[in-house]
Amino acid sequence: MNVARQTAPLVLALSCATLLAAPVSFDRDVRPILTANCFQCHGPDASTRKAKLRLDLEKDTRSVLQEIVERITHDDADERMPPAKSGKKLSSAQVETLRQWIAQGAKWETHWSLKPLRRPANPKLPSPQADWARNSIDLFVRAKQSEIGVAPSAEADNRTLIRRMTFDLTGLPPTPAEIAAFEKAATTNRDQAIAALADRLLASPRYGERWGRHWLDVVKYADTCGYDKDKLRPNAWPYRDYVIRSFNENKSYARFVQEQIAGDALFPGTTDGILGLGFIAAGPWDFIGHVEVPESKIDGRVARHIDRDEMVSNTLNTFTSATIQCARCHDHKFDPYTQKHYYSLQSVFAAVDRANRPYNASPELNKKKSDLTARITELNKKLTALDAEMKKAGGKALAALDKKIATLTPKAKLQAKRPEYGYHSIIVKNPRIPKWVQVDLGAPTDLRRIVLRACHDEYAGIGGGFGFPVRFKVEGSLSADFKQPIPLADQTQTDFPNPNIAPVGFDVKAKVRFIRVTATVLAERKNDYIFALAELQALNTDGKNIALGTKVTSLDSIQAPVRWARANLTDGHFPIAADANAIAKLQTAQRERTALIAKVQTPERKAKRAQLHKSRAEAEAALKNIPAGQMVYAAATQFKTQGNFKPTGGKPREIKVLHRGNILEPRGAVRPGTLPIFAKENFEFKLPAAHPESARRAALAKWITRTDNPLTWRSIANRIWLWHFG
Repeated sequence: MNVARQTAPLVLALSCATLLAAPVSFDRDVRPILTANCFQCHGPDASTRKAKLRLDLEKDTRSVLQEIVERITHDDADERMPPAKSGKKLSSAQVETLRQWIAQGAKWETHWSLKPLRRPANPKLPSPQADWARNSIDLFVRAKQSEIGVAPSAEADNRTLIRRMTFDLTGLPPTPAEIAAFEKAATTNRDQAIAALADRLLASPRYGERWGRHWLDVVKYADTCGYDKDKLRPNAWPYRDYVIRSFNENKSYARFVQEQIAGDALFPGTTDGILGLGFIAAGPWDFIGHVEVPESKIDGRVARHIDRDEMVSNTLNTFTSATIQCARCHDHKFDPYTQKHYYSLQSVFAAVDRANRPYNASPELNKKKSDLTARITELNKKLTALDAEMKKAGGKALAALDKKIATLTPKAKLQAKRPEYGYHSIIVKNPRIPKWVQVDLGAPTDLRRIVLRACHDEYAGIGGGFGFPVRFKVEGSLSADFKQPIPLADQTQTDFPNPNIAPVGFDVKAKVRFIRVTATVLAERKNDYIFALAELQALNTDGKNIALGTKVTSLDSIQAPVRWARANLTDGHFPIAADANAIAKLQTAQRERTALIAKVQTPERKAKRAQLHKSRAEAEAALKNIPAGQMVYAAATQFKTQGNFKPTGGKPREIKVLHRGNILEPRGAVRPGTLPIFAKENFEFKLPAAHPESARRAALAKWITRTDNPLTWRSIANRIWLWHFG
């Protein structure tokens, strides 16, 4: 458009002609015309915009007001707007509407949904119409009826009315006795009977069930996950019951919203604060994309991106009726929402996943659990600080050993692993309960070397050295009762460093038939302790392993073929490293590190470490003794790992704007934020640098429930009207 072109005479003439015309509303009359006919080329989408002109912005539109009328009425088809090739054409009525709007001053209006909330004045109606109304809502209804020239329908008879109200509020028909009672009461005082009926139905437990169905449909609640495998969600129902109970208890809507987004943060120690989080987990979830595909792969990242999109869209659609998901790929075409706003909302949910999490009926237990968890976290921080202090005391020598160990560890990793893991003792809670396993060589034999091979098991992320004893001894004997043991190796006085899968060998010179390995301090597994060995080798004077295939006995054992069995201790199968030389060097470096740590370990540090470990063990034991409670499928940051589906531990993933929604085209990182509907406020949340992830959700929950948030309260008002009267 040529902004310089002026059509003042035309506008002046129009102004005079429209002084008596009805006021034109931009929001009601003009915006729909511009949206349908102009925004394709002059709207918010930069990729299709022509002439650098945006008719969705007041400033741009005002700069071309004069030209708008001229272009939409131009005689030359090449100059007329919209262009013929667009397939759009303004009707004469639409042209006249735009003319009148400009002539009346082109008053710009914010979209009605974003206007500040206010209580409108009741319409003033003439007496017959005003007398018909029983309340303010009736006045608005009757005013609109009068405007469009229709009369109210006749009032329903008593039988019809009780059926309508009962079905509407409970979803069930009234009983014959209820109908008869209402009809009788209505003959005396109909208004009072209607009010009493409404109160009775609203107090009925069936009311919460009826409204619960409406709400659960909105939030996409289901008892299965959807997608290909459509896995069951056996713990989804507590959220369903929470919704029903909340409606029946007449819980405030603000609290109802806040519990479902950040109940754990805003109402800590409460059962509903956890149950409400079932809202975030209510939608579909891709089992394959989360469990079977790691987050490091593209498909895994896409699955998690779509999952966060579901959380964002469900939250904004449900509570504000805003279709923010359009901005996942592009700036919103008709609302003031950009991709940055959308991805700032994704950042709010960047640390949570859908998973089972415990909840307790007792707030006291919840608080105790929270306090113990905080206590353990604090003790771990102190242990980490003590480790840092030790590293500092170790100086350059310790730093060099740590660097060497870090370099050798990948080279010493497992080369191949058979299904036969080895021997595994019974699990115990005390690391100082002795465990032993022994082999029978069949006859007294001259030995020159004993070699112990450690297990490899990914349980609790341990890997190499799984179950290898912290302290142990190796003995020989000529009799199975070991009444006269022959010492072969003694590691009972100091902790033995985890060997990973390096062989642990001892030169010996003894004639024995039986060999026994006794663990005096067991290896930690996860909140418990075990003794495990992959292989025991006994080399004779010829260097031959004569323990191969021999009989194995033990104090106790787990027999879980094929993985764990006593016989596996002498079957010749054990984990080996890709680089045998690296594993030997690694073992040496680990021993040197242990010796150096012992050298710089002062009595004070040793006592402090022992006390911290003791306190942590006590707190962990107390935490474990708290009843787990029932589980609810909800938003969670801590849960049991399932395949590639692992908890974040509360650490948010970094969220970046994705160009056109493509996971392979990330742009700038974003901070947690929301929609820019309050002009004088930054859409990004003001959060401290070191904030818990729940603070993000709490900020969003508080923003949604602001008393001046026009979207939230209009949304629920419309839902109430639709579900009661729609």
